[in-house]
Amino acid sequence: MYAIKPENSGEVSMQRTFWRTNALMLLSLILLYNFRQLLQYYSSFSIATAMIHVNQTHLLSQGLLIDLAQFGLLILLLHLIWSLIITLSCRPWFYLIRHEGIRTQIWLIISLSHFTLVFATNAYLFPTSLLGFLRDTPLASPLGLTVLGGLITTQFLWSLYHLIGRNATLGLVMVTLSISYISTSKVDETYDPIDKTSPNVFIIGIDALRPDHLGYRNRDNHFTPNIDKFLSEASIFDETYTPQARTYVAWMSLLSGQYPIKNGARFNLAPPELVQTEFPLIRELKQQGYMTTYAMDERRFNQIDEEYGFDQVVGPKIGAADAIITNIADIPLINLFIKLPLSEILFPYLYMNRAYGKAYDPILFNQTVSSSLSTNKPNFLAVHFCQLHWPYTSKDFIDMDSAKWKGNYNHFMYQALLSKVDEQFHHFMDELMNRGFLENAIVYLVSDHGEGFMLEQDTLANHNINDSSNLNVNAWGHGTNILSQEQSNVLMAYRKFPQGSPSKPQMVSGIFSLIDIAPSLFSELNLSLERSDKAFDGIVLPKERRSKITDITEREVFVESSRPVKSINASFIDDRKVLSETASKYEVRENGRIVMLPQLHNELIGEKQRSIYYKHWQLAMLPDYEELILVDTKMKTWSSITNYQGSAPWVKMLTRLCEHYRDDQGFDKTGQCQNAITESQSMQDNNITNLNREVPSHP
Repeated sequence: MYAIKPENSGEVSMQRTFWRTNALMLLSLILLYNFRQLLQYYSSFSIATAMIHVNQTHLLSQGLLIDLAQFGLLILLLHLIWSLIITLSCRPWFYLIRHEGIRTQIWLIISLSHFTLVFATNAYLFPTSLLGFLRDTPLASPLGLTVLGGLITTQFLWSLYHLIGRNATLGLVMVTLSISYISTSKVDETYDPIDKTSPNVFIIGIDALRPDHLGYRNRDNHFTPNIDKFLSEASIFDETYTPQARTYVAWMSLLSGQYPIKNGARFNLAPPELVQTEFPLIRELKQQGYMTTYAMDERRFNQIDEEYGFDQVVGPKIGAADAIITNIADIPLINLFIKLPLSEILFPYLYMNRAYGKAYDPILFNQTVSSSLSTNKPNFLAVHFCQLHWPYTSKDFIDMDSAKWKGNYNHFMYQALLSKVDEQFHHFMDELMNRGFLENAIVYLVSDHGEGFMLEQDTLANHNINDSSNLNVNAWGHGTNILSQEQSNVLMAYRKFPQGSPSKPQMVSGIFSLIDIAPSLFSELNLSLERSDKAFDGIVLPKERRSKITDITEREVFVESSRPVKSINASFIDDRKVLSETASKYEVRENGRIVMLPQLHNELIGEKQRSIYYKHWQLAMLPDYEELILVDTKMKTWSSITNYQGSAPWVKMLTRLCEHYRDDQGFDKTGQCQNAITESQSMQDNNITNLNREVPSHP
């Protein structure tokens, strides 16, 4: 191939080049890491420091150590392969040139060209990456990437030609192109089930979606045109509440049709042995021939998986390593690699993970979910989109014109990301429609909870202007304060797609809960509970705009908080502070998952806030406040019971609240149930006595 082979240009020089390249890689990673730390509010090491609050034996969990070791080794392996590619690219030049100084210059040029291509591609595909500093430059443009990529590819092919010959190089190129074509040109089959009578069932959840930010509540809202269009043709159950404003608990309640006190899911990351992990809904659907799928793009706090009865689960891996890996993974080569399907296996904590927002691709998640659906059986799919969840990051920059800046950063970013999740919803519905899944389908669109931003419009006014009580009735986040109505009030809408008659668009009056979906599906699909199953707490949702069913007009629903965490009830959530405050309450198990310590579970239940809704009233019991609180949700006012004078049936509500939570450890430590009821009975007796005195006696 080449007749002349210069002296001292053999394997020693190539080996030295390989190790020099690795050294340059290591130095670059160190410099880039430090550069990134200058831009971050906190470092990955500070998070590691905060984790000292976790029992050291838990940190030595086999599953956690394996996950972290696998991630570290794969980073090392990828950079070694990259070093090998750079070294091979130098090989033909080294065979042509004797001078070591010129060889070094060639090596530096090739290395810098590779680095530039990777950084420019990272900036183009992931512009919000902290290392995307080449964004908006000619290099990070389609033309720049094409030219630079073409030069580097040509250089590498020349090195392969020099190493293995023409035929082998051409064969390798053809195999690579074939694999690329097959992986990118896959056409999903259309839906053609054997049983055409059973409808597909889709429950689509959008994390933290506030109903008051949608068009049906306020016509001035234009954040979500696609969701608004869907709702314009759906039945909306306007006054719907989540049993608890936390994702895992909300979904557990939705799928079981039961309140947390019955299904056992009282917290995110609750010990699985204390939770009812079998859903009668999923069991019965599987017996009817349904393929059951649960899909979620962020799973740090939601542990629902195949153990809960689903045939398959789509989304990133569940584990304690998630919080660590997503904080250190913003490395250009890793960002590019997780665009490949193979990364689902190699980087399970990063692939399709909304928690790693800089590289999360909502369209990829949509396509993966739709591709997982059966084309010959009816499907049950519960899917949850988390783009609206804190920390409001995205791989693309937000549209500044899509939100209104009023000095509240979190709320500004939330509004901006509403348009992104709206686009994701629109794309997903198009996917289902184009492949025929909506030809006969039931669709529920829900949110698991709302979100508190300490907005002036969310503040409750004190009904008694002379009351000087210092009560916090507004809060940040979700699950932090049950008096914060925007945290618990959620979206729940129903739409039936043909075959048959579709649902009529309407606003259904009444008071509802996410626990109503499971019994409603049982009724619509003619399913039956087994004798050993616990009864549903939810009701069958009405089909009419105004129902005459007593259960609707006279029902009450219950809402509880999660455990109080001061570091979460803040405008900026600092991972270090959250870990410092909460880590001692959790353990990392051998499978690498983090769960609440079982021995503290009941103790933490005693710290919950609890409430009951009836019509437009909410009665709340707060463990750190001596009095009961009554809220008029229509007038947006609150009052302590001792200062309340009105017709609200608070005694009846209190009785039901006490009955519902009476078995909770630590519930009603101050005896408010008994004291208030006794006082009420005494007042009623006095009223009767006074009434008897006023009525003249007959001779």
